[in-house]
This record gives sequence, structure tokens and C-alpha cells, in this order.
Amino acid sequence: MSAGSSRLLAGALATAVAAAALAVQAGGDDSASARADALERASAAAAPQTRTVATGLVIPWEMAFIDRRRALVTERPGRVRLFSTRGGLRGRPVARIDVSARGEGGLLGLAVDPRFRRNRFVYLYFTTSNGMKLVRYRYNYRHTRLRRDALVLDRIRAGVIHDSGRIAFGPDDHLYVATGDAGEPSLAQDRRSRNGKFLRLAPRKYRGRDAHVKPYTLGHRNPQGLDWQPGTGRLFATEHGEVGNDEVNLIREGHNYGWPRAEGRNHGRFTGPVVLYENGIAPSGATFVSKPGSKWTGDYLIGALKGEHVNRVNFRNGRVAGTSRLFTGRFGRIRTVVEGPGGALYLLTSNRDGRGNPRPGDDRIIRVTPPGA
Repeated sequence: MSAGSSRLLAGALATAVAAAALAVQAGGDDSASARADALERASAAAAPQTRTVATGLVIPWEMAFIDRRRALVTERPGRVRLFSTRGGLRGRPVARIDVSARGEGGLLGLAVDPRFRRNRFVYLYFTTSNGMKLVRYRYNYRHTRLRRDALVLDRIRAGVIHDSGRIAFGPDDHLYVATGDAGEPSLAQDRRSRNGKFLRLAPRKYRGRDAHVKPYTLGHRNPQGLDWQPGTGRLFATEHGEVGNDEVNLIREGHNYGWPRAEGRNHGRFTGPVVLYENGIAPSGATFVSKPGSKWTGDYLIGALKGEHVNRVNFRNGRVAGTSRLFTGRFGRIRTVVEGPGGALYLLTSNRDGRGNPRPGDDRIIRVTPPGA
């Protein structure tokens, strides 16, 4: 945690504890036990609460809820797992996907259809020996299984590095697909290629077959996180730079983000980042905190692989006001941050990917209750 965020937390804690102490004193005859309980509750409200809710995963990459208490989780070797907020991680996978798990590849992105309650569609994004595939599956509640339904999108090159892999549904019900340059930087500026782009699929395309899509944006190296800002509906995305120069970008249709012709502070005629991490944090999955009443409400939380933390981007009046670090070193490499239906946050660790230091129980899912929530 940065010095700035530590001071903010300390101030909030002191305020909460003082308020609790005054409330207890006002009771006059309250017991010492009641006084201690009140102070403990005040302290808890001022700090985020964390709890490990699942262990023993193998390089989890994405998590998406199918209802208020159950979520699907992808593991890079090719498994889809079922997680329940009541029962934890189900032992038997709900699907095994044939993937090419070379380098940074494997089973990556996961998204649940906006009409899931009606059609049971789930979308998986993964690398194969023939490139990246976006495939539609149908979930069977009775048998707790995913069954392949149709290929939605292909003709995206896969590489040992820079496969991106994140997919998500926007507030417009379109499916957004992030693609990396697959280790071939020139593809990001090639409009005939689907690599190094954001692609946007309309409902008739992602519920159809082999969708033909045009690039939504271009000039991307390796974007790995995306979410829409509550209230404005603006899309923000994280992206890995070459050596440092990691970014948070505001994604606008038709814009060119410069890679490989520009990166860092000087983007010239290309669209530059709204946040630049010159020393690098290896940003991956991200979410806006949308639940009201939290000290993090409206902030953008990013899983950081480098530096092993969650990076908090604070917004004020719709603009970036600063960044700080949360949970530094506590859980290892963080692959993504996901907000659940009830407002709790879920962190997926990535300590077994060959670049971390696995601990007993890794990889894991950690549930976070934001401060003040």
C-alpha cells in the first residue's frame, strides 16, 4: 500500500474508532465488552475485509457469475470450474477444453450472455494450434456441464506471448473482444488483421455463426482488462507496454492507440493513455467498483502481476485523480479483479504460471469486502 493510501486508511480508521467510542460513552452503562465490540466493528468498517474462498486452482484467468451465488472460472490448462459463494469450488470441472497452452496461451476469456437465464449461452476465448477461437457454449444446469454450441470468431493469430484474451459484454449488449499482437507488432496497425485490436460483436453476430467484424479500435499491444465506468458508460482498458509504459486507455470507436509506432508519454497523432505506469505493473483484469457506499465506489481496480498488488485508480468528477496500491505482496500475482452481484470483489491469483512463487493452497480466489461497504 502506498504512503498516500496508508494515510487515508489511517485517517478513516481513526475517525470511525472515535465515532464508535463517543457512541459507546453516550450509553453510560454499557459494559467493557460492548465497548470493545463497538470499537472492533468500527475498525472493520474502515478497512477492507479479505477471505480465501477457494484454493488449489491451476492458473485461473477469468471469473464470471451465472447467477447471484454461482460463477464459472477458467483455468489456463483448459478447465472450466464452478464456484459457489456457499459451497466453494466444485471438484469436477464443468468442461474440459482442448487448448494450446504454450507460453501465455490456454483457456483465457469467459463471458456470460446477457440473456443467459433464457438461452444459457456462455462464451469462451482460448488459444489453439490454429489460432485464437471464440466459441459459444450452452450451460446445462441439470448435469452441471458446458456443451459446445458453435464457433463464433476465429482468424486471430495466437502466439507464445501477447494473446490478450479478455472478453466482456458492454452496457450496449455488444460483446467486446480484446486481441493482442501475438508477438508480431506490425499486426496491430494492419487493418486486415484482427490482432492488436478491440473487436465489437452485435447480438446477431455472437448468437450466430462465424461473425464478420471490423476493428473497433487498433494499435494495441496486449490489452488484458476492460470495464465500463458506472454513470458514464465509458470503456476503460488496461494494456501491457514493451518495457514499462503500461497503460490505462479510454477506448473510443475508430481510435488508433499507436502501437508499435508510439508508446509512453509521446503519442503524437495517436490516442494516448489516461494513466501511464512508466516503471510497469503488468496490468491484467480490471473492474470498476459500482456498489454504492464504499470508499472505493467509482474506482477502477486492476490486478497487477508485477509488484503483486491491486492497483487502485481513483476517479473524481469522471477524471483520473491518482493511483495507489492495495494488498502489496499479500497474495502474490493478481490476474484479475471481479465484482460479484452483491458487491463483493473477487481476486484470482496467478502464482503457478511459472513467473510467481507458489504458496501452499495456490492458486486461489480471495473475496474482498470493500471498506465501508
